[in-house]
Amino acid sequence: MAKKRVEKDEQIEQPVLEEGAMMIDDSFEDIPMKEVPVEHTVQEPKETPAQRFTAKAPEYTINCLRNEKVIVRFLPSQSAMVHQAGHVLDGGMAENATRTYVVPRLKSGIYKNVLTNAEKACLEEVMQLEPNALSIHRKTNNFWDDSNDQGVNKVVLHKHDNVLDLSNPVDYIKYKILLANDDLIAPSHEAVLELPKATYQFEIIHEQEEAKEAAGGISIMQKCFAEYGKIENDADTLRTIIEIFTRKSTSANTKLPAIQKEIFNCIQKDDRYFLKIITDPMLRFKTLIVMATEAGILAKKNDGYYYLMEDGRPLCELNENSTLDNAAKYLSNPKRQDLLFRIEGKLK
Repeated sequence: MAKKRVEKDEQIEQPVLEEGAMMIDDSFEDIPMKEVPVEHTVQEPKETPAQRFTAKAPEYTINCLRNEKVIVRFLPSQSAMVHQAGHVLDGGMAENATRTYVVPRLKSGIYKNVLTNAEKACLEEVMQLEPNALSIHRKTNNFWDDSNDQGVNKVVLHKHDNVLDLSNPVDYIKYKILLANDDLIAPSHEAVLELPKATYQFEIIHEQEEAKEAAGGISIMQKCFAEYGKIENDADTLRTIIEIFTRKSTSANTKLPAIQKEIFNCIQKDDRYFLKIITDPMLRFKTLIVMATEAGILAKKNDGYYYLMEDGRPLCELNENSTLDNAAKYLSNPKRQDLLFRIEGKLK
């Protein structure tokens, strides 16, 4: 219903308002309504789970380079055919040979991310590269493509000590590539001693750590003799160490003094390699295998070990060779406890 218009001469009683109240003019009802356009806001796409858990680069660049040098040192292979100091193929690598390492690929085919986002941001700035030049996801001109002969995305290592300067961006990238090859490159000498992998080919040694070790007065050779002192009268274990070191067996009739003398020779020839052998957690099982082979319980053929009491079963998992390393790993598995005890029982 339309309201009755108020004539000018009509007196309208105004309501009494409390202090601070406002008078509302209802005359706006005669003004036609206008449609007010609604502003549509564009919603940003939701973050995917992968993006949510990916570490984002900081808003400012942090310098990842540091004034430090590391040594990448060759690790003689225990399974090498030759391990005689001075031999051209000592430890399984020729004196002038090189080995090349590149960025590993994941099962999906994508390159393994060897740098953090912060490291990428820093190195792109230092090397004056365009943003995301170091991304592993680039479809073209991928920095990590090892088919490009850039000299940066490949690491060539020699048998003698290789030195990387971590204040140099190129060397820093090579250092990170080596760390990404964690089945082939030990991240430290401690890793070689505590968690050795038969696949390790080189170890990374930090000069500062080596200096601290030297300052502490404990040399590698002293560690060798300390470990040797724990088993100096254990002829079987000492003979096993000699066999692994020299790739030659020692007769069971050899007197203990002669065995101990040969141990001293091994330490003098290569104390690092000796320390690796004597601290190997698999040494107990390797000694058992060597002794069982001498006793005719196991057979050795072409560096492989076989259990004669069960139709010549190879001591290894499927698709493996029954080398001493693999045979020791096989027997150390708790699943093989019965087999282990049977072999030990036949030796007694």
